[in-house]
Parts: sequence; structure tokens; C-alpha cells
Amino acid sequence: MPAGAAMKIIVNNKVHLSEFRSSDKPALIQHLNDRDIYDRTLRIPFPYTEKDADHWLALVAKIAEQQGRPVHFAIRSADDALIGACGFSDFQLGKSHRAEMGYWLGKPFWGRGIMTAVVGRLCQLAFEEFGLVKILAHVHPHNSASARVLEKCGFQQEGYLRQHFLKDGTLIDAKLFGLLK
Repeated sequence: MPAGAAMKIIVNNKVHLSEFRSSDKPALIQHLNDRDIYDRTLRIPFPYTEKDADHWLALVAKIAEQQGRPVHFAIRSADDALIGACGFSDFQLGKSHRAEMGYWLGKPFWGRGIMTAVVGRLCQLAFEEFGLVKILAHVHPHNSASARVLEKCGFQQEGYLRQHFLKDGTLIDAKLFGLLK
């Protein structure tokens, strides 16, 4: 890709992945000010503020610089609007054999097969370009839609982690899913 060229990873004719842009801030705030998304994720604050969006955009830029390339991606509709996000954590590009995947999708886009397509494409990218041999994902026990996305993409539930995460002062369980190359 030529220097300065915008990255575009085609998922299908409806969505693609790209780097985050500063212009994504209003869409981040709009989509993430949703209690249902907050209840299904671990690291997204609620209410989601302008400060949270600034912090996220700075963080993904810093991580991309540290990794030498983006590892968090904006999910965009055919008209290039931000509708969600996905990416990897807990790994070092070129040195780690596994990473954890996380994702969210704006509520108006739920139930359309978008996230299943995105997760499938993201796993392909991770295996081919990041050199990973295993991808992990944690899912809240009540988030059956996310578990179905992972299962459709070939993930298997590897465990049930009791009181594994602390959120809002409450210990919560998690289902652990894994996918091998």
C-alpha cells in the first residue's frame, strides 16, 4: 500500500474495515451511548463521552504505532460510515502466537450477519498477516448473539470462567472461546 494511502479491508459488498479517523468521534459517541452495548462489553464506559472517544482514538493510534500497523479497525458501511469496531489485544505483532479479539456493532445493525462476516474476515487477516495460530474471545454468559457469531466462525467454547472480570464493582463470569488456525 502506498504511503499515506487509506487502508481498506473488504469484508463483503456491505461493509469494510479501515483505520479509525478523528472524524469518527461523533459516530463513536452516538453508537456507544447505548446501555445494551455497555452491558455486553467489558471496556466500553457508559455514558460514553467526548472524552472517552478522544481517549479511544489516541489509544488506537498509539497501539498502531507500537505494533507497526493497525490492530484495531473501524467497521464501516458501504457509504463509509462508522458502524462498529473490532480488533486485537494482549499480543505483540511478530512475537505472539495468540491474541484476544473484541468487537462491537451499533444497535441499528444487529441481526444482519454483519458481525459474523467481520469476525470471519478479521480471523483470516490475523492468521495470514499477523502470524497468529490462536484467537481468543471472552463473552458475557447472557450475550448469546455474540457466542453465536463466534460459533458460526468456527470458534469453540473452551471454558467457563467464574467471577473472571470485575465490572462496576461486580464480579462477572465469562465464556472463553478459541479458534485455532
